Amino acid sequence: MQQGREEEELEEEEERDGGPERALEKSPFQLTAGDVYDISSVVGQDLLQLSAGPQMSATLARLQFRIVRVLEMLEALVSESSLAEEQLRMERDSLRREVEELRGEGSQRSAQQLSLGPDKMVIDLTDPNRPRFTLQELRDVLQERNQLKAQLLVVQEELQCYK
Repeated sequence: MQQGREEEELEEEEERDGGPERALEKSPFQLTAGDVYDISSVVGQDLLQLSAGPQMSATLARLQFRIVRVLEMLEALVSESSLAEEQLRMERDSLRREVEELRGEGSQRSAQQLSLGPDKMVIDLTDPNRPRFTLQELRDVLQERNQLKAQLLVVQEELQCYK
């Protein structure tokens, strides 16, 4: 009685979540490790139904091992992309802090330059830390860098798929 109730609760939960089959409908870039386990479960159930016959052919057995290997590779890719995503977040946060520091320094310099007028600025050409780029140019360069990093990650993932 208790086991039957637990099975019903599990089925209701899967219906709310869309069930394990829902993971097969996702984009490869949205997969999580949990989705890989759901896919593995669905494929495993299908293989069990196929192998339930009186004799399982050698071809079906090879297919089963190949599918397991593909799922293992998929799990590794998902885990690796999660780590890469976390590294990108950390890099983004670091860049934001740097930009905020630059803004703070820029506002201090602006306060010093107000005495010269709004369109005037004194630059010490011998100062190695003098500004060489505008804040907008810096933002553009950082944005392009982040886009290139994202593209590099996608290409690396594709390369791993082909290996």
